[in-house]
Amino acid sequence: MQEPIVSDAEIEQAFRGTNFGGADHRELLNVSVLKKLVGYHCGHTITTIMQELKLIGKTGKPTKRGVLLVREAFNHLMINGGG
Repeated sequence: MQEPIVSDAEIEQAFRGTNFGGADHRELLNVSVLKKLVGYHCGHTITTIMQELKLIGKTGKPTKRGVLLVREAFNHLMINGGG
């Protein structure tokens, strides 16, 4: 099995000290990067996290790593039904 674009350890570190309720942090990242890819706005905290993880650049546009994350999420959804 291939390593994910963003590891569990990276996600754990990036979200440390934040309060997103019971949200799945990986799914939150997937959706947020997708939103940035299509030009939508995201809140300050998740935007900062995406920048720290190098998923988006300073302009808010997804980086190559961010696009790969969205592709990985889409592939997972199509093959596994998201589960």
